[in-house]
Amino acid sequence: MDRFRFRKEDIQKRGWKEWLKNYWFYYKWPTVIVLCSLILGGSIVYSMLNQMEYDATVYLVCRSDTAAALDVENLQNKFENYAGDYDGKDGINVYFGYSALPMVSEDNTDVEGLESQVVRPDQETEDIREYLAATTALAGEMDSDTAIYIFDETQYNEMMEDTDHPIFIDLSEKYPDLPIVDGCKLMVKDTVFANDFLVVSDELFFVVRDLAYIRNHDKQKVIDHYDYQMDFFDAIVQASFPKK
Repeated sequence: MDRFRFRKEDIQKRGWKEWLKNYWFYYKWPTVIVLCSLILGGSIVYSMLNQMEYDATVYLVCRSDTAAALDVENLQNKFENYAGDYDGKDGINVYFGYSALPMVSEDNTDVEGLESQVVRPDQETEDIREYLAATTALAGEMDSDTAIYIFDETQYNEMMEDTDHPIFIDLSEKYPDLPIVDGCKLMVKDTVFANDFLVVSDELFFVVRDLAYIRNHDKQKVIDHYDYQMDFFDAIVQASFPKK
């Protein structure tokens, strides 16, 4: 501690300029680390306090080439045309998110005959990071109370292979006059969003999660938000099939 003293007489003897120079020489990196930590912590707290609360989420699970063709901002704005202001704050805010999984190629998997499919890449390839990021994001979304999803057939089949439960509601019962596929799938190409997913709309479909398979489904707050999401989805259906 002889190198760096806080004693008043020592500072007066050396002068502030010399004292600061000495301090910076010996304590530069600890100071930088502390300052960076304070800035980072402050920004995190600020983000938490000012984070936008969305009225609803529409979540897409697709291949990476599908995601590359998306105009996310345009889709988000268009979904907001059919939603209401759930919380009465900041107007109508709908979040459109997605998990995009890498396409299979000879470079990232040794699986043969599945070039048009999405499977888990080999651990040694760069695509494994993209795959893990996408599946982690989807797992987080499924842990929320999001009800409205858009899938492609590959991802839907992969998810349903992991469960014995009908986690999506039977839309054919709710909308008996609509062209519902397999009971629960409303094709994007049949809706007002047919032209918003470019060339991939033929492969995508809406599904709505059953309240019973949403975490904390017995809590009134979750039930109320689910009812709101059903009204949101119904508005999309009515705009797509105005006479139905």
